[in-house]
Amino acid sequence: MNNSAKRFRSFICTLVAFVMALSVVLTVFGAALSASALNPSFAVLVEKRSSFGADLAAELKEEFVSYGNACNIDAVFFDGIFEKVVTPEKIDEDMQTVLRDFYNGSVQDTVDTAEMQAAVLEQLKSYATEKGFTLDETTVQNLTTISQELCEMYNAYVSVFSMSAFQTASQLLNRYRPLGLYAAAAGAVVFVIAAVLLRLFFHKKKNYLRFFIYAFSGATLMQLLGPLVALIIGVGNRVNISSAALYDLASGMINGVLLVLALSALLPAAITVLLAVVYHREIQKDA
Repeated sequence: MNNSAKRFRSFICTLVAFVMALSVVLTVFGAALSASALNPSFAVLVEKRSSFGADLAAELKEEFVSYGNACNIDAVFFDGIFEKVVTPEKIDEDMQTVLRDFYNGSVQDTVDTAEMQAAVLEQLKSYATEKGFTLDETTVQNLTTISQELCEMYNAYVSVFSMSAFQTASQLLNRYRPLGLYAAAAGAVVFVIAAVLLRLFFHKKKNYLRFFIYAFSGATLMQLLGPLVALIIGVGNRVNISSAALYDLASGMINGVLLVLALSALLPAAITVLLAVVYHREIQKDA
């Protein structure tokens, strides 16, 4: 084969190796996104590891105390509410249900607070009795209204995805969640085709292994660069959310997904090392 033909073959193989690198990125990123950003279990895990429940409990307590001041309820009353009824654990449990519903495209307008409302009402009755009030029909009705409004306030915070815009997003997410796996499958098919083409160009293993190494090493760099830069500059920490609880949840989700994408680069990196070892052995055989 003359030099011009060799250069042309090398150029074509380089292009094929580049397509292989892109297909590897598509496959690994598709699988990684399906396991993280598109996975309700991942969102629930992020919520569990965040301080969402504790942060939201603190925010809600301020709102409850402010409401109580307007109803002549002492602030100390709400200490018991947030120790026994509206606990961080309860908030986490309800938020995890909301997240699962969001991913499944079935966002509810409110979470079920019937049990919470009953518990708050009992606390209010005890408080009213301690303050010397008679629990007649009017008083109980007023206390029931207060418990309902407190639970509505709770729902306004926890059922954050109940707004129409989020409901539309939920339906779209549920519809397009499989695309991550479809992208991974498409990438795998393209990789196989490109790998076969490279194999057909050469008879000796060391010759096509060289382009396989180019492909996987290039894929490693492409997969690692973007997420790593985003983590370094703190993209996940720049979300503009005033609520400390929602900020922690959103930033945790973004940083978690970026970390998964960055770590996914370990797969092509490991394959690159393995291919390099095999390539080195083939070189030694021909030496």
